[in-house]
Amino acid sequence: MQKKYCLSLLLAVSVLLFSCHKDDNGPQTDYAIESDSDFELISQHPNGWIKEARTNTNLSFGSWITEEFEYFENGYIKSAKLYRISPSYHLYMEVRRNEDNKPLWSKYYTPEGGVWFETEYANGLVSVKKVHSKEGTAIHRYTNGELNSVEFTASDNSSTATTTYNANAGTRNVTVTSKGETVLEEDYPYQEQVGAGFYTNTNVPAANPFDQAETVYRDKNWGESFLSTGNWEPEADPLKELMLPYRLPGAFYENGRGFATKLAVSSNLYQSIIEQYPVTENGILLAGGYDLEGFDEFSPTFIVSDSLAKVKEGNPDLFELKYGQEIVAKVNYGKTFIVVGAVRNLPTNNKAAEKIKEIAKKRLGELRGNTITVMNANKIDLLPGENFSLTSQERELLNKVWFEVKFFSNLKEHRNGLVIDSAEEYYKAIGAVNDADPEVINLKYRLINSY
Repeated sequence: MQKKYCLSLLLAVSVLLFSCHKDDNGPQTDYAIESDSDFELISQHPNGWIKEARTNTNLSFGSWITEEFEYFENGYIKSAKLYRISPSYHLYMEVRRNEDNKPLWSKYYTPEGGVWFETEYANGLVSVKKVHSKEGTAIHRYTNGELNSVEFTASDNSSTATTTYNANAGTRNVTVTSKGETVLEEDYPYQEQVGAGFYTNTNVPAANPFDQAETVYRDKNWGESFLSTGNWEPEADPLKELMLPYRLPGAFYENGRGFATKLAVSSNLYQSIIEQYPVTENGILLAGGYDLEGFDEFSPTFIVSDSLAKVKEGNPDLFELKYGQEIVAKVNYGKTFIVVGAVRNLPTNNKAAEKIKEIAKKRLGELRGNTITVMNANKIDLLPGENFSLTSQERELLNKVWFEVKFFSNLKEHRNGLVIDSAEEYYKAIGAVNDADPEVINLKYRLINSY
């Protein structure tokens, strides 16, 4: 009788334990990647990750494909095509990369379908950029990723404007020809200064119409800064808050929504980021920011109009050919750094995706040493923040997707991004930025006709 009672008790305990285990686990979460109304899964790799897919924009008046992309099995981008709806539906950006995440080439298109900007790469570094416009074509050539010349040729071959850079000598030479004759040849400081000219449509640096432009330098008390600790953003566009474009034309306008591709021509850092993360699936983590050490600008500005008028009077027919349509009105000095946390191959189930995104943000905090970033006197300070530490279960869930954290800055070694796998690597990258001198991070232009 006692044996029968013990057996019944053991059975009851077993049922109770089974029920508790079932309650603890709850309903099975679906981590599968599937098609839905906004996402079409075309093919998958053997591990279940995305191979080919496209996203759609569905509006009351129609539906359009907005992204077509392919991943390598290791999660890196192989190719991507991005489309704009406005001003008319068109392909506006296309990238190709290799399995090691090095860029091969990229092309940017006009609403009419023509290529207006294309980039060739060599061993992951920019080699040649070509910018096409109705006025002509500009070829930007690079050596080891550094700009060495820009040559503009008019559509009718009637004129050229060539800038050749000599970093060792600290100079740049501008030579302008018209109808086969040299009409200007001048040497200037390597770094463009206030007053330097610019061709708006082809991103060509031109000559400076001022013999000695009177400028004033203002320190950071007159400047600005912006920092973000890390937020989920719909696309990897740091220009919205975290950085300034290297060249900001006064006549800047971008057709439709999406990346500010016109600013990528001369902003290598910006181009690097948007071409590595052209699609984001369900958001991307962006952190970092910029801090201005100071800036140069004209002083007083009313003298500019008088000086330009005198130069125009000398030879009005060649003025635009020599000096372009805009001039540098302001040179901003400072530092920029950006941290990108990218997640790919998220499950379609929204609850599962949000859970993994929450873990990814915690992991970003871990890799940044659980610190809060502040900038003081153009130095990045790291203050203690909330302590994040992933559990083994959270790490297991994060391993279901592709997740990578990269550190970018204006320093050459960070321009294509440095993969961060530990807090020590993050501290080292921050230290490199702190040890560097402030540099030109933005040239702000103004239309010559506005003076």
